[in-house]
Amino acid sequence: MTIASLPMYWRAENAELWRAFWSVLQDCAQADGIKLPDLTPPEDLPTDWYAHWLSPDLALSMTCGLPFRTALAGKVQYIGTLDFGLGGPPGHYHSQILTRADLSSPPQKLAFNSADSQSGWAAAQDIPNRAALTSYVATGGHSASLAAVAEARADIACLDAVTWRILQEVDPNAVKVLPAGTTRPTPGLPLITANGTDPTALRRALTRAVAAYAPSDPNRMGGPMTFCVLDVQNYLKQPIPAPPPA
Repeated sequence: MTIASLPMYWRAENAELWRAFWSVLQDCAQADGIKLPDLTPPEDLPTDWYAHWLSPDLALSMTCGLPFRTALAGKVQYIGTLDFGLGGPPGHYHSQILTRADLSSPPQKLAFNSADSQSGWAAAQDIPNRAALTSYVATGGHSASLAAVAEARADIACLDAVTWRILQEVDPNAVKVLPAGTTRPTPGLPLITANGTDPTALRRALTRAVAAYAPSDPNRMGGPMTFCVLDVQNYLKQPIPAPPPA
């Protein structure tokens, strides 16, 4: 039995939109002779993400660019990348830098979702005045990082700009922080399948699905989607950051 997930931009408020997109993708894949399983919702996924992504039964999932070029490198098959219309090169994204609204000096405390996050940790290596940072707090998620800044438990955070769009629609903390620029564009979240799988048919199905699916409010999913296939080297050449200080 194969497994599939699209967990990165899935929230309770937009879960039905992701399920609807998946249904369209299942139909498009079926036309190419591929039977995709139903999506596994995030609450039913194993706690070990890497075991899920490395499963030989993986039909399709979305991972992050930092694990893709570290723990998953050479162990999964890249399919492509969803573009959410942020601007910049096709298939790329960036992080939104957020600070406390009342901050009058360079930020000293960074909230980040996890040390294996491209948008929350790797992207934060390029923020202005990074040398002023003296402490770090791992929050476990972008919405938790947003809350940490909004509640003055941290001074600054970098949020995946697609997630930031979603949170602006659903999270009251979004109006309590100050947008303070963006990080440089890097390749977006890669779609992957089990190693050894021919990605050709899945790429055709995804191309057709994003063209056919038209939600009334695409920003609830992160933005209007298109599908791109990037050179894997664009991911692998990105720097690997040092882990946060203990």
